[in-house]
Amino acid sequence: MEIRLEKIDPESNCFRFYLIRCEPDLFGGAALVLQWGRIGGAGRTDIRASGSPERVREICERMVQRKLRRGYAVAGAGLMPGAAAP
Repeated sequence: MEIRLEKIDPESNCFRFYLIRCEPDLFGGAALVLQWGRIGGAGRTDIRASGSPERVREICERMVQRKLRRGYAVAGAGLMPGAAAP
């Protein structure tokens, strides 16, 4: 599971991204990997949680909801179904 969120507000010079990924770990569980920063840059990366895939997915969903409340939007949300992202 991977979700890219973006917050773009040219008036306040805000061009941010937030990437949330749930990846398998070496122990048969899952890990929550976050990457964030300014659009166009590499940003920062952090592993925030690990454990069962169900637990990590729940944490991932809560983080997405929190970012959506703070003004982020899902990148590519305006694409037609089946269309490739730019």
